[in-house]
Amino acid sequence: MKRIALVVALMVVPFGAVAATASAARDLVFSTSSMPAKRAAIQNIYLAGESVSVAAPAPADLSVAGGSVSVSAPVMGDLAALGGSVSLRGAVQGDARMLGGNLLVEAPVAGDLAVLGASVDDRASDAKDILAAGGSVHLGSGSRGPVSVYGGEISLAGTFDGDVRAVALDKLVLAPGTVIHGSLQYEASEAATIPDSVQVDGGVRYTGSTFLPTAREAQAFVMAGIGILFLVRILGALIIAGLFAGLFPKLTNDVAQEVLDRPARHVLALMLLGLGIIVFAPALMVLLALTFVGIGLAFILGAAYLLLLLVSFAYAGILIGAIFARVFMKRQEVSWHDALFGMLVLVVIGSVPVLGGLVTALLACLSMGALAVRFRDVAFSRADQV
Repeated sequence: MKRIALVVALMVVPFGAVAATASAARDLVFSTSSMPAKRAAIQNIYLAGESVSVAAPAPADLSVAGGSVSVSAPVMGDLAALGGSVSLRGAVQGDARMLGGNLLVEAPVAGDLAVLGASVDDRASDAKDILAAGGSVHLGSGSRGPVSVYGGEISLAGTFDGDVRAVALDKLVLAPGTVIHGSLQYEASEAATIPDSVQVDGGVRYTGSTFLPTAREAQAFVMAGIGILFLVRILGALIIAGLFAGLFPKLTNDVAQEVLDRPARHVLALMLLGLGIIVFAPALMVLLALTFVGIGLAFILGAAYLLLLLVSFAYAGILIGAIFARVFMKRQEVSWHDALFGMLVLVVIGSVPVLGGLVTALLACLSMGALAVRFRDVAFSRADQV
């Protein structure tokens, strides 16, 4: 069992992060006790869970995903955060990128700040460049560079050292005492009421409510679309994994046992079997389609093949959840909660360029091989009974 967990753990951690720290749990608190003894060996930190709290300084980049994310310790590198609600209370020495429902920034960001959420509240970042988009956006700490902000209702406060461009579907509000050393260009349904205490060195330009996208706006819309697609992808993957684990608990536990209760040699054989099915099944369907009699069978096999790919991807995430359930929670049975957690970890890993896709493919091959063995056992056992 320990050998299998080690093999899968090595596949789960991105290979490029040789000295990285990866942790995942349902309720995860990353503190000083979670840090390895040799801190000098740490580079990047990857965390995932339903609720994640970071209370220990991150010596390099920090990537965190969860339903609720709280970062209260300093981050010496870049920060990437994804969650239903994300709060940043620790200073970030690099860039900060946050995507989620409710986003709260209460600590300085030395680099650039990019945020996309239903609600964005920046109270203390004083970032270099800021790109923000959301239903309601409040930038209350100014910036050290240019700002581009898009939202339903936008409010600005503090000192902005560069140009500010705002596109508001509803209205733009400037707090008394706001200072903009560059220019202010904004679009809104109505002209903003600017208090006398507001200082804009580069002048104010109100362009009405045409909302015709410029190249920079189009780029921001593309980023927003990518973020929304990513959230939809996560939600769809979680639903698929939860349904399979909840509707087919026996199959789920049988597949987990086929992988986790066997020696490493058997696990490697399952992975090669799954790879063979993925590679050679399309070739078989093409050969069948070349004959008139085999066209119908090729279509049937094609539909079954696509379904098997979907199931294999779902069980790849379920296997990760099963490993953590056994190693950390000391449970043999795999629940749908474990499946949701494992799929969340798999999606986060899959977002890593190149290496994430390779890890996902290896886990999918492993789960496909395990599913093929279970289907074979069921088919032959019924044949023997007949």
